[in-house]
Amino acid sequence: MGYFGAALLVLLVLPAQEPNGIAHGQVLTFPKSGPGLRRQKRDWVIPPITCSENERGPFPKELVQIKSSKDKETKVFYSITGQGADSPPVGVFSIDRETGRLRVTRPLDREDIDKYQLQSHAVSENGQPVEDPMDITIKVIDQNDNRPVFTQSVFKGAVTEGARPGTSVMQVTATDADDSIDTFNGVITYSILSQEPPEPHRQMFTINNETGMISVITTGLDREKFPRYTLVLQAADMLGQGLTASASAVITVTDTSDNQPIFDPSTAAAPEEGPHASLSIHALNVLTGLPATGLAMRFFQLGDSSDPWTEIMECMTNMDGRMDKSILAPGKLSAGTYKLHFDTGKYWQQQGHTSFYPYVEVVFTVTGAESKVHIPLLTSPYSYTTYRGN
Repeated sequence: MGYFGAALLVLLVLPAQEPNGIAHGQVLTFPKSGPGLRRQKRDWVIPPITCSENERGPFPKELVQIKSSKDKETKVFYSITGQGADSPPVGVFSIDRETGRLRVTRPLDREDIDKYQLQSHAVSENGQPVEDPMDITIKVIDQNDNRPVFTQSVFKGAVTEGARPGTSVMQVTATDADDSIDTFNGVITYSILSQEPPEPHRQMFTINNETGMISVITTGLDREKFPRYTLVLQAADMLGQGLTASASAVITVTDTSDNQPIFDPSTAAAPEEGPHASLSIHALNVLTGLPATGLAMRFFQLGDSSDPWTEIMECMTNMDGRMDKSILAPGKLSAGTYKLHFDTGKYWQQQGHTSFYPYVEVVFTVTGAESKVHIPLLTSPYSYTTYRGN
């Protein structure tokens, strides 16, 4: 096989355990070296030693005992190197020079460091190595000591009155510093606690408990009666059974222009009809190649010098990365200059990235000769592309 000498690794775990899950009496024995040229054998893998974060002590607390088979032939002294030993943070772990008992000296914080990589060494009285260094991983076990945190205290969205059940409204996001891979401590569940006003139904909206996407659940949205809804949201870790956080979602019901003024030829002249265009928008996340869902957008029209920009609406992209609002429908846009303001900075923050651009603005002109305008936005944390589509 190309190895010199025989190798033997013994991992002994005695059944006695503390309530915190640390097994005392655990013994790690160095691989046994034979005579002749010594060569470090790296294919031995020692399972990680676990230690819970936020231990109460008393300290130091024993984790394992390291022993060399050479201790029957000569006096052996033990030491450790690596992060938490002689590298920052120095002194988190110590080892008894003569007995090889490895100890943790203070409480650990998994959110600060989730695992430590150490090497144990064994030398004789004259300082000569009697064993090859042995790699030891100490894994910090998570406790549910962090609450979820919403990325915003108030989320804003919009939905067209009369929207059908299943229509996406907005995306809300919360984060949790605890472990969501090996435990449920950081697994967040979303819910709606209350809705104001509770009309015409007490539950006009629902939220996906895993993704945080809010959508319409029933019919009856009417801007003239209920122009705005405020939802109280909750994010809870431990699959909804742990620590909680709250935030609000303000949803504006936009007009579908269903109450058009009645033309009376006896009292007024008919309004002049001019050409109108429709507008469609599609946002794409370049990093994933998927639609940019939950990207906030505000829409403005250029006016006179005293009031240059008038806001027409605000909304968020749906699951397809599109704006499906009535103001964008055919016949809504007359000739003029408009501006789209995309909140790309906040979108990328919710995706776990920092963005070079806090927002992206696209200014464009609609002429009387156009019947349809399509504007794609391809965005990444450090670039964006837009153009006139079709």
